[in-house]
Amino acid sequence: MVQISNKPNINGMKTAAEDAEYSSKLLAREGKLFAGLLATRFKGFAFGACIALLLIVIIPFIAKAMGF
Repeated sequence: MVQISNKPNINGMKTAAEDAEYSSKLLAREGKLFAGLLATRFKGFAFGACIALLLIVIIPFIAKAMGF
């Protein structure tokens, strides 16, 4: 004899809700990371340009002035 239950099987709905929650958290994390990257873009470019200027122009000029 087959027993009929009046309790709904919601395992599939729980899994779908967990997947949707995980995906939304992942998208939010990616958005925050991208916003942080854009916020530091100019500062990083300025630091990189200063280091390049130091390595290409200033250090060889000092070495030449000191006779190396």
